[in-house]
Amino acid sequence: MKKIFLIIYLLAFSFLYSEGQKIGYVDIQYIMSQNEDARLAHADVEKEANRLKVEYETKAILLDSLMRDYQSLEMMLADEMKLEKQQKMQELSLELENFQMKYFGQPNGEIYLMLAERMAPIEQLIMSAIEEVAAEKAYDYVLDVSQGFILHALESWNLTQLVIDKLNKISSEPSTD
Repeated sequence: MKKIFLIIYLLAFSFLYSEGQKIGYVDIQYIMSQNEDARLAHADVEKEANRLKVEYETKAILLDSLMRDYQSLEMMLADEMKLEKQQKMQELSLELENFQMKYFGQPNGEIYLMLAERMAPIEQLIMSAIEEVAAEKAYDYVLDVSQGFILHALESWNLTQLVIDKLNKISSEPSTD
């Protein structure tokens, strides 16, 4: 919701103070949903994620079974057997935790990396298309309404270096305290 207000604010502000600036917008999420390559990439990654979830759930069921067995037999087990079963449960619990972090941990889990790798060329292609449309239609700015980002802007509107220069000038002036 904040993103939409930010975009509306930017659009309203730019219209009030613009001198013929052209601003356009796109919905990257919709573009992705309409792109066959993006849908296939998501489907492949989802298929792999589902396979890994089944593997994780199988191990979780095994751990649960070991814990129930231990609880039901705890009173009858010798101390040595108790320690052995506790150690086995701890190892499996740690294995599950590592498995989850390795494959599903954000942002470096293998599933997220796989998706990023598969989507990178598609995203580059979409950005190229946006740049071409912006150049052909002479847009100064192109915003992504789904994420609230500026995807394209003419460098002539970039005030970053001017602000840095002004900040450096202000910082280097002797203080009047």
